[in-house]
Amino acid sequence: MPSPGLYFTSLNPLASHTLLLLHGSFSSHRECDMVSTHLSSSYHLLVPDLPAHGRSTSASIPFTISDTAALLADLITKHAQNGKADIIGMSLGGYTAIYMAQKYPDLVRGLFLSGCGRPFPRPGSFLTWVNGFGLALAGWTLRYLPKSMFQWVCNRSGMKISDELLADLRAPSPYRLGQTVVKELSEDPDDNSKNWGGLSRRVAVRSCVVAGVLDDGKKDCLERGKQLREGNPESMAFKVDGKRHGWNLQDPKLFAKGIKAWFEHEELPEDFIALQ
Repeated sequence: MPSPGLYFTSLNPLASHTLLLLHGSFSSHRECDMVSTHLSSSYHLLVPDLPAHGRSTSASIPFTISDTAALLADLITKHAQNGKADIIGMSLGGYTAIYMAQKYPDLVRGLFLSGCGRPFPRPGSFLTWVNGFGLALAGWTLRYLPKSMFQWVCNRSGMKISDELLADLRAPSPYRLGQTVVKELSEDPDDNSKNWGGLSRRVAVRSCVVAGVLDDGKKDCLERGKQLREGNPESMAFKVDGKRHGWNLQDPKLFAKGIKAWFEHEELPEDFIALQ
């Protein structure tokens, strides 16, 4: 059922350190289930459905980056330990985390990001429509590809997708959500308050950004890392070979190890190769 507000789950609420996990487009909190298994014994986890996704599909909370960040800031304020959280963001969740960290710096301790390095075209441009249509095509594939064939594709790529997550992936309107997401991610290169490079430079917390190099561009990830380092010199960019864009579903144990190491200020697993 749709939620009248932002739907979320809370795991291990008595732990002293809160992590906020943000999923990618067309997805839901179920995307984080396998990663959460490796984190919930050590941390308090807040795992929401972003607006227009999963159970957060009330017409009263359509998806925009700014409104989503405000809802998540309220979630942290009310439910995170000491009103602060480290944020893990995958793809759309990563862009949302960047916006949050520069908009609400007092609520965010640090960032662990993946799949959010690529640039987007100007708002209202033909390329924005094309990008939105491309995302919609991916959504249509998720919705209409026979389940057996979809699972075969996932197995071939090493992705682990539960029946519950598949149902959530198939729920949104592909064209509407695809166009909405890309519109929100589009950027004006002439206005640093409206492009991801400028917003990244405003992030003052220690941040890690990762590329699953089978799909994500290493150069884009490196550039995002440089931008984040302007805000905090300890921020870094990494690549993980042999991994896809959504590698939190491909290797959740390694993904969780990276999260733990980053936020505990430890050396990341050797699979994480620093981009210089």
